[in-house]
Amino acid sequence: MLNGTYYLNNSGSRWVVFENGKKPKHKFETKSGKIVERTAIFYEAFGNFGSVCISYKGKKRNVLADTILED
Repeated sequence: MLNGTYYLNNSGSRWVVFENGKKPKHKFETKSGKIVERTAIFYEAFGNFGSVCISYKGKKRNVLADTILED
């Protein structure tokens, strides 16, 4: 079973996290107030922050933790 952080490139700016063999899920709010839960595909360094790549409405998007998604 996979656990830990695995880097996707040599520079270390993209990585994947596994917890008990699964990728973690994150909750995001939409403009209408609905809460949606999405699985993190990978994380990416964004300056001093980290963004998460998720699939939303059939498209991959890099978002920050406090992002409000479109309906």
